Amino acid sequence: MNGLIRPGGLEITKKAFDIYGLPKQAKILDIGCGCGDTAAYLKNEYGFSVTGIDNSSEAVSQAKEKHPGLEFMEGDGQSLDFGSLSFDCVLMECTLSLMPNPVEAVHEAFCVLKEGGYLIMHDLYLPHPSREDFEAIAEIRKSKEEHKREGRCGEERRSVCAVNGALILKDIDAVLDELGFETVLFEDRKSDLDSFAASLIFNGDSIDDYCGAKQGQSKKSQMSYYLQIARKAKK
Repeated sequence: MNGLIRPGGLEITKKAFDIYGLPKQAKILDIGCGCGDTAAYLKNEYGFSVTGIDNSSEAVSQAKEKHPGLEFMEGDGQSLDFGSLSFDCVLMECTLSLMPNPVEAVHEAFCVLKEGGYLIMHDLYLPHPSREDFEAIAEIRKSKEEHKREGRCGEERRSVCAVNGALILKDIDAVLDELGFETVLFEDRKSDLDSFAASLIFNGDSIDDYCGAKQGQSKKSQMSYYLQIARKAKK
């Protein structure tokens, strides 16, 4: 499997799923499944029933061709077309930072998760956001409101929780608390990001290209990577 272009590769996936020992045939929703390598790994390694969604029709076609027999479909993590309480685990691997509204994606994950189910996320983030970072977020939100007033709601816009491709977790943590999720694991995985950046450089690429944004050296040095596992409360 060589389609995984993200810090940590399958090692970080394995760590997340080894911790809590979900049973065989546990239902997993892989949001932003790409070409399906993670879904195939979870099926083959753990015997899970995995559904992969991606908003790229090309990625879904590649996943179906590469991993026949697994379930892949076009879908948006911010508007999930599944019934309530459908999945034992929702997985978002380096996906949340790409969404225009990560908070809504967490709400959607909550709806489709069974009680006691797990939300697993890992992504780029800023561990110590500056005042300038929060001001940048405020400007994005102001722009969103202006677009609404001007009737341009359908335009593609940057995430309201990210600066230069890296999440600021304040709002995401707030919505997890609001929905009654319990964070059972949070790890800074800066070493995964450093190793990944080194491999990109070795192959003639850069972390700037990966993030989809041009950043100064100081901002790149502040960026890190995290793994978070949150559990939906049982009533």
